[in-house]
Order: sequence, then C-alpha cells, then structure tokens
Amino acid sequence: MKMVKKHAGLAAVLVVGLAIAAAPYLTSIDPDSRVFRSAVLPLLLLLASYFPVKAAYQSHSEPALRYGLIFGLIFAFFLGIGSELGVYGAFLPGMGSMIRRLAVPVMAAPFLGALFSYVLAWAPDGHAVRQQHMRWLPCFLGILGCYLLVFLAYFPGIVNYDFFTELLQYQRGPYFGAHPVFHTILTGVLFSLGYNLTGSYTLGAAMYCIFQILVMAAAYAYVVCFVSKRVPRHGAWFMLAFFALFPVHGLMSVSTVKDAMFAAILALLVIQLWHVQEDPQLFTSDRGRQVGIILTCLTLSLLRHNGIFSYAFACIALLVICRNRQAVILTALILVVSLSVPKALRMAVSAWDTPASEMMSVPCQQLMRTAKYADMPEEERDALKSWWAEGSVDMYRPYSADTAKGGNFDYKRYTKNKGEFWQTYLTYGLRYPGIYLEAFLQNCAGIWNPDDISHAHAMDSEGWDFVYTKTEIIFPEEAGTLEQKPVLRHLYSFLQGIAHSSRHERIPLVSLIFRPSMYVYALLLLTMVTRVRGTKRQRMVLLPIWGIILSYVFSACILVRYAYSFMACVPVAFVLVYLSGQDAGKA
Repeated sequence: MKMVKKHAGLAAVLVVGLAIAAAPYLTSIDPDSRVFRSAVLPLLLLLASYFPVKAAYQSHSEPALRYGLIFGLIFAFFLGIGSELGVYGAFLPGMGSMIRRLAVPVMAAPFLGALFSYVLAWAPDGHAVRQQHMRWLPCFLGILGCYLLVFLAYFPGIVNYDFFTELLQYQRGPYFGAHPVFHTILTGVLFSLGYNLTGSYTLGAAMYCIFQILVMAAAYAYVVCFVSKRVPRHGAWFMLAFFALFPVHGLMSVSTVKDAMFAAILALLVIQLWHVQEDPQLFTSDRGRQVGIILTCLTLSLLRHNGIFSYAFACIALLVICRNRQAVILTALILVVSLSVPKALRMAVSAWDTPASEMMSVPCQQLMRTAKYADMPEEERDALKSWWAEGSVDMYRPYSADTAKGGNFDYKRYTKNKGEFWQTYLTYGLRYPGIYLEAFLQNCAGIWNPDDISHAHAMDSEGWDFVYTKTEIIFPEEAGTLEQKPVLRHLYSFLQGIAHSSRHERIPLVSLIFRPSMYVYALLLLTMVTRVRGTKRQRMVLLPIWGIILSYVFSACILVRYAYSFMACVPVAFVLVYLSGQDAGKA
C-alpha cells in the first residue's frame, strides 16, 4: 500500500487503463459495439477518472481502500455475469469465457475500489448542526397528505394480487395457509366494515387502503422523528422527503398487497435495534422497550411468512449487541411468540397447509429451463415436460418462476411420489449444472445484478412487459362492482408513467433509485462502512434487512412489491450510520 501511495499517479493510469479494457464486458450491450472500440470514449474515461483515482490512493486509509477493492470486485463480478446473461441469454461455453469471466472483475475492481473508497472514507462532521427534534404530528400529516393524494389519483386504491382471494377465504372459507391468516382476517374485516357502512364494494376496498395509509404514515413519521434526534437537519429532512415524495411509497401505500405494511413495520424494527445498540445495558433493564420489540417482531410474523427472516436475524443482532442473560431470555420469548401466535391462528381457523409446490420456485424453475433448452433426446424431453401442464414449458420465463410452479406444476403427482421428482431434479442437476445456475441467477437477477431491470418485466404475460408495479384492479365482476375512479388525473398520469411504462429508466442516475439491486449494494457498502469504522453494533442493526433480502433470493421472482421492504429500510440505515457519528456502536 505504501508503494501505491508513493507512485499514485502511475498506479492511477494503470488502474484506469485496465478498467477501460474491462468496460465492454460490464454492460448490457454488445461488447463489440463501436462505442467501446472507438478511441474517444476510452480517452474521456481516462481523463475524467485519473485525478479522483490518484487522489484516493494518496489520501484514503488502507481499510477504506481495502474494503473498497473488495466491494469493487463483488460489484464488477456480478455486473459482468449480468452482462453475459443479458446479452447472450446464457453463459458462453469454453475455457476462454471462463477466464474472461474471472479476469474482467479483477481488471475493473481496483478502479471501482478507488472510487467507492470515497464513500467508505467519508466521515460526518462532528460539529454539524443537529435538528432539535421533528414532531410526530406534523411529519405524520405531511406523509399522510402525500399518500392521500395518491389515493385520490387511484381511488379506491390499487386492488390486485391476493386481495380477492383473501377476501373470499374470509367470507366463505376455507383459509389457505399460503396467505398469513392475520392479514386475511384484516382484509376481510376492513372490507366488510366499509361495505356494511356504505353498501359499496368500492368503498369497502377503500376502507382497507385508508387503514393502511394511516398505519404506514404513522410508522414512517415515527421513524423520521427518531432519526431527527440523531442526525443533522439535512438528514432528517431527507428522510421526511424520502417517505413522503418518493413515488414507490405512495404507490405501495394504496396497494392492497401485504408487503406495504410489512415494510413500515420492518423500518420500526431497524430503529428499535439502533436504539438498543446505543445503550445495550439500558435496553435490558427497560421492560417497555423490550415489549415494544416483541410486538414489532410478532407483527412482522403475522403479515408475511418470510417475516421469520427478519425477526430471527434481529434475535441474532440482540444477542451479539447485548451479550447477557436477559438478551437470551428476550430472544427466546420473541421466537416463541412470533412462531406460536401465527400457528395458533392457523389452527383456530383450520387453515389448509401451504402446498409444497409454493415453496419450490427454484427447483421447478431450474427443471423447466432444462426441459426447454437442454440438448437431450425428444423422448427424454417429453418425459421431463410431463411434470407440467401441457404447453407450460413453452411459457418458461427467466425472471419469474410462477409458470414453473403453482397451478402449472403437477402437484398431485409430486405428492404421490416425491422421491421421483427429487431424483429427477438431482439427475439433471448433475448433468446440466450450468443451466441450473443460469435459471437460479436469472430468476433473482433483480437482487444481484446492478444493471438489471427484470423487476419491471417479470409478470406472466407479454402484456406486462416493463410494468414497474401493477396498478389495475383485479376483482371479478360476478363478485361485485369495483372500479377505479381516478380523481386527480394529472397525478394519475404521472404515476402511471412510472408504474406501467417505467419512464424513470430513461433518466440516467434517477433510474438507479428505482432498482431493487441498488439497495442491496447500498446495504453491502453500508456493511463495509461499519467494518472500516469498527462499529460492530451498528453492523448488527443491518441483519434483519439482510435476512429479508436472503429470503427473496429463493422467491418466485423479484417484484417491487417484494423488494419494497428493504427499499424502505436501507435509506433509514444509511442516514443513521453516515450522519449520526462514529463513536456509538463500537464493540
């Protein structure tokens, strides 16, 4: 490292040159495109990048440069893999492709590491003016007002996905374990309340959306107030603007998907853990705060099945932060309550168990891709296709496993002979490991590929291409009249441009804040910041967010509704870690 600092200018030229050579293989366009082979772009990159890279090598600490290099290597590796799958639709064969696949990240990592080291080396100004305290009510009213405007634009809300299914279960039964029973009951109670008061199906759906808006605005306002006590004024105002004005929040607040409230409660868990790491001993003696975190974890478990990935990781964080007997008892209590209450609810309403096919997104997707693309005799291909309904294999979609599981998968056959399926799965996995890996990576590309927009075209028909999030109403006519009546037409048109045309993708840099993968890499960078600073307790606060991300790696697809939970929480963690100072949170 001393040698690099001494010869920073020469090192910068070498590093930028290597990055220019690697650049064609890190984008989603043809690497032989003239834009790369022309001398103009490489020259501009060299001139623009030389001085910041040189300055980084001269002034940044060794930990910042080291972790910047590690981050750059990870970032470039997945960028290259994403480019290869995006341009060619599969991994290129041959040893030459393998060597390039490994060499390109190594060539690009020093350059990216130098640039990212600026983020890792930056430290907050300890003398910055801090916000005295934002009051909850004004924050709540501000966020609420913005969400109500979106509600009027989409009146009576965005009613789709599982809303009607859950409502039908509440009204007629039986309950289906694929949906959390608590959320099903909540949906039914709120809809019935609105319908019974007004006699209108439309206002019944509106009642659910209004309740959700109130819950989310209240939770986010509390988060803003919490943050405002710990960061400079601009950080608090950023948080308020983020929750109130970022279009994704408004769209999700009026959507009937269970992910919306789940995200708001997860944000509360993040700030609760932050409060714990500030003074672990005080927390273990404060019964009120302990009850609060138990209730938060319980709510997460009631809203989504994968909530276990958040509260289980939160338990690990509590054990590492507090490191005492009280923390062991508390985490045991959290797990018992959060696991037993949802199970008791399922037993109380005799809910049907979730079919195993609902949990088999990855295996079904891998086998379906094998049946469609692998080089094998037609008789063997037909035998493999027989696991799905006729024609389903031809509907294979790399970014969504919905056609590979669920109604298309022969679940009855699987139930009768599970061993046959898993023997088939393992046999073809050993024979075609590359196809299995391609299927897995493409299905969850929205999480790991920085340049990916699969979250905007992962729906189950061509008509859904480039839909950022569903906004139309799905409510069968035979069930009742429920129609969308936009009140604020101009706002509706603006939001539809985002939701149904992904127009934000046309705006450089702005497009990045709408991509789920960017929040994953922001969290990775934030985790490395805590390593550079030595703030282990702060790093533990990030665990529940990592847990949720991990759960979606194995999901049926990466939609914004799923990613919303970590998209809402990562900025909160970022502001707290970067602007609250470095002293707190050290092991």
